[in-house]
Amino acid sequence: MAATHAVEVADVPRAPAGRLPMRTQLLYAAGDVSNSVKTVLATLFGLYFYTTVMGLPASLFGLAAALGLAWDAVIDPYVGHLSDGSRSRFGRRHAFLLAGAVTMGVGFWASFSPPRGMSSTGLFLWLVGTGFLVRTATSVFRVPYLALGAELSRDYDERTSITAARGLLAVAGALAAGGLSFVVFFPNREAGVDPKLNYHGYPVMGLVFGAVMTATALIATLGTWSRRGPVRRAAPEGAPAPLSFRATFAQCLRNRSFRLLFVSFALFFLGVATNTALSLHFLTYYAGVKASAALSTFQAAFYVAGLAGLFFWLKVSRRVEKHRLYVVGVLATAVVTFSAFFLVGEGRLLGLNNVAALVAGHALVGFFVSILWFVPPTLIADVVDEDELATGRRREGAFFGLYSFGHQLASGASMLVTGLLVDRFAGLVPGQAEQTAESVWRLGLLYSLLPAGLLLAAALTAMPYAIGRREVAAIQRELDRRHEAAGGNAV
Repeated sequence: MAATHAVEVADVPRAPAGRLPMRTQLLYAAGDVSNSVKTVLATLFGLYFYTTVMGLPASLFGLAAALGLAWDAVIDPYVGHLSDGSRSRFGRRHAFLLAGAVTMGVGFWASFSPPRGMSSTGLFLWLVGTGFLVRTATSVFRVPYLALGAELSRDYDERTSITAARGLLAVAGALAAGGLSFVVFFPNREAGVDPKLNYHGYPVMGLVFGAVMTATALIATLGTWSRRGPVRRAAPEGAPAPLSFRATFAQCLRNRSFRLLFVSFALFFLGVATNTALSLHFLTYYAGVKASAALSTFQAAFYVAGLAGLFFWLKVSRRVEKHRLYVVGVLATAVVTFSAFFLVGEGRLLGLNNVAALVAGHALVGFFVSILWFVPPTLIADVVDEDELATGRRREGAFFGLYSFGHQLASGASMLVTGLLVDRFAGLVPGQAEQTAESVWRLGLLYSLLPAGLLLAAALTAMPYAIGRREVAAIQRELDRRHEAAGGNAV
């Protein structure tokens, strides 16, 4: 395993004094559009496309997700570890950003462009191969990108502003991807025909949004070029021995604050990814909504309300501790998700094809979920400071590598579990526009009650976390005192 090199503190990029220019914040924030587009479209269309349109058994889709999960278990933390110890002339992060940016779009397009007429085996191999390409490119970009965000500022509130700007543009990207994809690539042309069953819209969608992913990733890379930091020098004589990847991994997980966040975030992402992956099944079969315009409105309401919520919760975060906001957002999302099963559907209070009620409910979820679009990364940035105080090492890449791994772990696990449950529990028949009443009822249960339980567990797990504004200020004062006492030399 490669090692993290011991370096002088002067070689580790530390945020300069003063406010970070808004232009730099926005250019940096553009990079998260690539991740939001990939996440929204992959979770929204991935399972539906490969099972209902291409006819791949859901269990094979789940197996492909499991293989991708195994790869994520290696690549995300390792990329973070490597970027922490990088000696590239482009700085610790930017060489990785460039490599990931130029390859992620190609992989995304390929994932939605399998040749028609492939056997189940061939389709499965195509899904696995393109999945590996997308996951690798995304990890190479996203992990150093998140680590760079933590390096741009040490101020408690400005860190929140940076992640909020990132969340703002990510929501804009998700709104375009989730809202426009239905009406642009799957328009209703024939009465009674579900346009989402049309194969030809998927490769075009993959090509367009793949290009968007690469372009926005490059904007963030070039827009923060001046912040890439100096070339790293050799370790000073007598510096502590470098830690191996495994030792770094283990030491990060020994941090109690990070463990609480890691488990909570993984449970949250698992619940949200499961809910999102089944949203088309829920709307089509359980809620009786098939019109593309209605589906587009449903998605747009979520992100428009999320944009409004982002500004509102950002102001609230100046007065309320961020980890408490996180718990509020997760609990509120769990309640609304839980309610969908009992309010929507045949024989329920809101009935079938009640687009107005569905849009209102999804907007409410978007308003509370927007807390989760900017709070988690800034909490981890605070944990990085706590870890440096305890260990003397600065490892944004390692922590955000593990954070990204938890995210990917949850997404992959949701695809695996959802695929198996849709196949074995719900009894969905691939490629069939109508399903049995029992299958429809079970799809509603998987969409609503299962994610709500996971979200409740996520909120309970995060409650003991206790690093707030005053704790961060005290930690940073002590770190500054140590750096001054050491004369600028530390690991």
